[in-house]
Amino acid sequence: MLVPKQTVMALATCVLVVAAGCNRAEEKLTPEAAAAKGDTLLREMSKNLSAVQAFSYTSNETREAAGSGGAKTTKQRTREVIIRRPNMAVFKGSGEAGDTAGWYDGKQLTLVSSKAKVWARGPMPPTLDEALDFLAVEYAAALPSADLLYSSPYDALMTKDTVGGWVDVQKVGDRTCDHLAYRQAIVDWELWLSENGRGPCQFKITYKTEPGQPTTMVTYSNFNMSPQVSDDTFTPKVPDGYNRIRIMRHASVQDPNVGTDSSAPAAADPARK
Repeated sequence: MLVPKQTVMALATCVLVVAAGCNRAEEKLTPEAAAAKGDTLLREMSKNLSAVQAFSYTSNETREAAGSGGAKTTKQRTREVIIRRPNMAVFKGSGEAGDTAGWYDGKQLTLVSSKAKVWARGPMPPTLDEALDFLAVEYAAALPSADLLYSSPYDALMTKDTVGGWVDVQKVGDRTCDHLAYRQAIVDWELWLSENGRGPCQFKITYKTEPGQPTTMVTYSNFNMSPQVSDDTFTPKVPDGYNRIRIMRHASVQDPNVGTDSSAPAAADPARK
């Protein structure tokens, strides 16, 4: 049986134009409809992440930095992260600065650098949301995708000056993802969400007020909404022979809710394993 020429052309166009498949063909949305669709997808992702007690993922991070002459350099880093709400987190990282690890247990943050063979510990607030705020303010710690770790990622991401919405459907590796883009006063950010809305595929931030407007791109993989974890997962494990150093706070204001700084060197520590 001969196939009509029009049918062949239609199928060829579908294959060429829609990499994600005919069922995800490009939509033509008004700005209002794009904003509404983006908002719906963000709320769905936020609700799904908020509903689970624990989740884990791997992130591959590429950060740009602009030099004095305007030339940009990039640094690569990979992290394996496990979160257990409301007050547990652990990560292991690798990159140009060497292997690192960190544990947050609702009371303190312990950090280890294998390359320098040092470790540090400082007091922290009792919940992950408060700890993320504390890291940003008191330690000036740059955590590009920290907004996705809050109990409500939607509220962490969206501010009064946020403008944008759904853009299109794109491939991130072998995954078909909804692409959202937003503008804010200090940064622009883009988020690629998995089709099932359960987690992010990719996150990009552009720092508009910094020289050269550098970007950070974080690509996620191995997203697991039900990892097998125990209390021991979040227990700091500092190798023998590592030297303890002070963890320096960026801000000078003392927070009475955090307690006394416990970062002074100690002869022995029960958390070292």
